[in-house]
Amino acid sequence: MARVFIVGAGYVGSATADLLAREGHTVDVGRRSATGQARSHAMDAQRPDTHPPALREAEVVVYCVGSDAFTPEAYRAAYVDGLRGVLATAQSARRLLYVSSTSVYTQDDGCEVTESSPTRPRGFSGEQLLEGEAVAAQASAQSSVVRFSGIYGPGRDRLIRLVRSGGALSAKTRAGLTNRIHRDDCARVLAHLVSLGALAPRYNGSDCAPTPLGDIVDWLAGQLGLATPPEGDDALAMPQRGGNRRVSSALLRASGFHFRYPTYREGFGALLASES
Repeated sequence: MARVFIVGAGYVGSATADLLAREGHTVDVGRRSATGQARSHAMDAQRPDTHPPALREAEVVVYCVGSDAFTPEAYRAAYVDGLRGVLATAQSARRLLYVSSTSVYTQDDGCEVTESSPTRPRGFSGEQLLEGEAVAAQASAQSSVVRFSGIYGPGRDRLIRLVRSGGALSAKTRAGLTNRIHRDDCARVLAHLVSLGALAPRYNGSDCAPTPLGDIVDWLAGQLGLATPPEGDDALAMPQRGGNRRVSSALLRASGFHFRYPTYREGFGALLASES
């Protein structure tokens, strides 16, 4: 068992902390404001004077932060400058896991994307994440990057709400391939890599079934006993940033990882069952 420090306790980080603690690791969490729970620390990643002793003593650091805003400045602060600040403190760490995103890829022609595929982000978010990946690669600790695709799970059920509202989708949006991973599998991926022997430089964290969005909403409609969403102008409240590509997690699975929710059917099925 290891002493693990998780920087960031948001949607994925808090689930990862709970899972690692259940597995017997000693887990500390650093976040903007402490929760009052044991081993929860208030800290600013960019300010070493706020870093708790537990970060200096950690054997494994999981960098799993979120940005304050969707701006270039906020992304640089969170994913680049914050990481540099943490690495300056975590001198005892022998392993670093940096949580990134498949937004670093640009492919949009339906092709398969692996960890060795070109990364030329079109937007600032992917650019800042890619720069953070480069900082992680230069760490003295053994480091690995995890590029998660679209994360869904409890509290992130926008597609279910879209189907229930009867919102329309354009033919283009329906046909676009989407890649996703359940929040609980994100936590399980990170826990798996905390204990894995040798690490690859990077892993894609995405389930086993890249799927056209139309197939997913049609399946959800069938499960809910509702009409198939009509075709028309998009009612989706958010842009589809994932790109029309097939993100492969074959390398992750070859390391011994097994998805609890290998496709959208198991993941969304669990969400629907939890409502009963």
